Amino acid sequence: MTIDEIREKEKEYCRGHVDYFIETYGHYEDKDAPELIQPFRLWDGQRKALQGIVDNRLNIILKARQLGITWLVVNYVAWLLTMFNGRTVIGMSRTEDEAKELVRRLDMVLSKMPEFLTFGKAVKGRVTYEKFSLDLVVHYPGEPDSVFKCFPSSPGATRSFTADLLIFDEWAYQEAADEIWASAFPVINRPTGGKVIGLSTNKRGSLFEKIYTGDNKFNKIFLPWYTDPRRTKEWYEDTKREIPDTVFQEYPETPEQAMLVPGGAFFPEVDEDIFTEEPLNGPVMTYFVMDYGLDMLAAYWIQVDSEKNAQIIYEFCRPNMTISQAAEEIISITNRMVDMYGKSYRPEYYLAPPDLWNRSQESGKSRAILFGECGLPLTKSNNSLKDGCAAVKEYLRKDKGPHLTILNRCAPSLYNSLRKIQKDKKRPEIYANDPHDLTHSCLVGDTTVKTTEGDVKIEDLVGKEGFVYAWDGSEVVAKPFRDVCMTNDNADVFEIELEDGTIIQATADHPFLTSEGWKMLSDLAVGEDVVQPTYSPCKQ
Repeated sequence: MTIDEIREKEKEYCRGHVDYFIETYGHYEDKDAPELIQPFRLWDGQRKALQGIVDNRLNIILKARQLGITWLVVNYVAWLLTMFNGRTVIGMSRTEDEAKELVRRLDMVLSKMPEFLTFGKAVKGRVTYEKFSLDLVVHYPGEPDSVFKCFPSSPGATRSFTADLLIFDEWAYQEAADEIWASAFPVINRPTGGKVIGLSTNKRGSLFEKIYTGDNKFNKIFLPWYTDPRRTKEWYEDTKREIPDTVFQEYPETPEQAMLVPGGAFFPEVDEDIFTEEPLNGPVMTYFVMDYGLDMLAAYWIQVDSEKNAQIIYEFCRPNMTISQAAEEIISITNRMVDMYGKSYRPEYYLAPPDLWNRSQESGKSRAILFGECGLPLTKSNNSLKDGCAAVKEYLRKDKGPHLTILNRCAPSLYNSLRKIQKDKKRPEIYANDPHDLTHSCLVGDTTVKTTEGDVKIEDLVGKEGFVYAWDGSEVVAKPFRDVCMTNDNADVFEIELEDGTIIQATADHPFLTSEGWKMLSDLAVGEDVVQPTYSPCKQ
């Protein structure tokens, strides 16, 4: 066989075996090795991720830091461009410098493949490639060129192209990601071809997170910190000590850890150890605690033993419940527990936050009174956020004293919320209100709200306390407000117009009361009825 025949036979095999191609001809840079440029030897996790990319059109990769995944994708691009002519790959990076870096990396990888191509302008009878600032072209004699083009993230950058592969590097951190995705997806959206690879560590509230956690057709690949076999448990424990506030973001062990709030969890004590299958021993007292708001009832049954250990035995969370519906469900659940397990499961107290005792301007009754009229007498709990935070943190300590457990994983919503709550940078003794998307949805600052002092813009309520009119599930009441602040300066904001000309700007997840119950803005349809309750303009 001639050299050309041997080369063509090798290329034919490589076309069907991308893992062989990368391990035989691929390279990457290792700053810890004696020689910077190293031959690519796939780790098991990298090999599995590569196979997922080969098998699926839409791929999203959630990864820990420094696992060589960008290098893996660059070598995959090298395979595509050197094994097939006429291919177009588009890369999207956060900045122009990072776009240039992707091109530089591909140039390095191709420079180590003299078996298939050489650097230089197009030459008859030879496959060559040229590198430019933001693109790289592989010239095939007598055939269409294969091209890699890289752009800094900006809407419309890819609109005029048709591509075989679309890459989003550090996707969670790209500006205007939603708009870019909307314009870029048609670039590869063909019935029989086109592929996407989006890779990143996580960022709360990002399009990347929404896609990774959403119900869609993306192949979801997760690469934990131990994908690098050189990383030991001791290395990980040292890393946790060095960067305790961001270790789950930078070096997650599970996808769930990667979704936690970066910057410092307020309850870092919460982990899998909080779950138990063992009920409390000895005599116990049962308590019921709840929070009732406009869009969610959160209710918990908790038992406490003689040593003051607390255990959550049941969770009930449901949106859009009226007071009568909530009371009926709570009473029903309690009665079922008593019937099954005995009288000790009937709560000694039904505890609720003090704002349920604020009286309605319409009826003169508080929601606490209305719950009582429905057969659920409530007891007012302490309203000190600082004291409450301190008490919970004490209960979460494992080293001494009474502690909190969750029986049989019965409280997933509470567990997930505790894991996500972030520190308040200015008031470390309490938790933060941001990132706002964890527990709240947003209106823009110049939105006018109805307070007991009249119509006031939200931005003018910053630093103040007072009462704002709100719907409690059955009527309009004056509810207290405090700690008003800007919670997100980079949220996607949408605009709806009511038939009377009112314009409302809000995030997609902001709830609106409709004739069919509460709905998020994103779920509203043109022509749908939105409730605008009347109110009495008198002081609380």
